[in-house]
This record gives sequence, C-alpha cells and structure tokens, in this order.
Amino acid sequence: MRFIRNGFLSILVLSGLTLEGHAETQVAALECDFPSASTDDWNMAASTLQYYVDTAAGWSVNQDSFSFDGPTSVTIDGKEREASLSIIISRQSGKVTKTLSWGGKSLTVSGECKRMESSGRKF
Repeated sequence: MRFIRNGFLSILVLSGLTLEGHAETQVAALECDFPSASTDDWNMAASTLQYYVDTAAGWSVNQDSFSFDGPTSVTIDGKEREASLSIIISRQSGKVTKTLSWGGKSLTVSGECKRMESSGRKF
C-alpha cells in the first residue's frame, strides 16, 4: 500500500497480488456523498456511491483529479437507457461533480468524497 499524494484526500492506493504473485492494476477506493438534485426534466435522489478509480475501467488519473467519461445505464421513465456519465473528483479537496446526460438533457450534482475504510471492497 502507498499514498499517492498529501492533502485532504490522501488517497490510499491498494495493490493486490494475483494468485501467480503478479501485481494487479492499482485502484483507489472512494466513497462519495451526493445531495438530491433536480431540473425541470430530471430528479436524482440523495445517495452515497462507491467508486473504484481503476484506469483499466476507464478512469483517468492526473496530479489534480480523478475523472471518468463514458456510458452508463440509467432508468428513465421506467426504461433502461444508455446515458453519458462524467465524474471529476478533486484530489486536493475531495469535491466531486457528476453529470448525467441523455436525450439532450443533463443533470449535474456536486458532492464530497472520502477514502473508503479498509472494511470496504477487497482488492
């Protein structure tokens, strides 16, 4: 285990070993709290989400932030839809911005992240 950077979000990076003893992709485990949000078209309930920042799963890591841009499945009007998801997490403040977009509409919500406790997902 090692710390990536000093600051509010000193992200603990966990590196696991495969059965053969080779190192796996390093993953930062974060828990993010979001308040409820709404627009004239969409509503999003308050939630606590766990993110596993894994570059093999499409996350980008740079000196200042973790980010993800890609597709996601959401339920809109009772039907599963393919939407666009954008997440940016500041490594200094722990602030997170999440934007869901579908059909020319979008909803952005801001929250705060913290490192998950060791009792979380195992790597």
